Amino acid sequence: MSIRTLACSLPLFICLSGAAQAHIDLDSAGTHLSRYGRNDIKKGPCGKIGGVRGKNVYTYKPGETIDVSLNEFIPHPGYFRIAFDQDGDDSFANPKTVDPINRECMNDPRDKCGASDFYNNETVLMDNLDPHLRGPVKKYNWKVTLPNVACDNCTLQIIQVMTDAFPIHAPYDPAYTSEDIYYQCIDLVLKP
Repeated sequence: MSIRTLACSLPLFICLSGAAQAHIDLDSAGTHLSRYGRNDIKKGPCGKIGGVRGKNVYTYKPGETIDVSLNEFIPHPGYFRIAFDQDGDDSFANPKTVDPINRECMNDPRDKCGASDFYNNETVLMDNLDPHLRGPVKKYNWKVTLPNVACDNCTLQIIQVMTDAFPIHAPYDPAYTSEDIYYQCIDLVLKP
């Protein structure tokens, strides 16, 4: 390969390798490995539609408090939510509406913007975590108290709700197939 070809290829390689970088990532943060890894984060409830339980399963005691860390590589304005389903991942519910700290609601009926929809069902353990504007790359750490139940097929879901202005992530759409929420899940077993 000539020097000229290499010099022309290097910027393309750097650009493409950066595009593969996850927006959020449990795996590199040091506390847990996610169900699907850092590249499957765009579809609900855990990164893939119709996905299955992964091979990384963590066992804790019911009611135990654990550390959960997450790296945010591409910061978006918004916040995080942590939810728990004691039997799979079918009970999670995305926020139906958002009240962005960084933009006005659009005059568009497709924009599900209005009062914040925090703690919108019984699975939500922690909500509106670390609301932030676009900022520097950051590592987030949370102390999460797990429910006091025994289960052998439970899931901890961490979502990033993004509230960027149009055309990036607005109008806000709560569907599992939208581009406004990123998902990662930790497969758990809780036993005394």
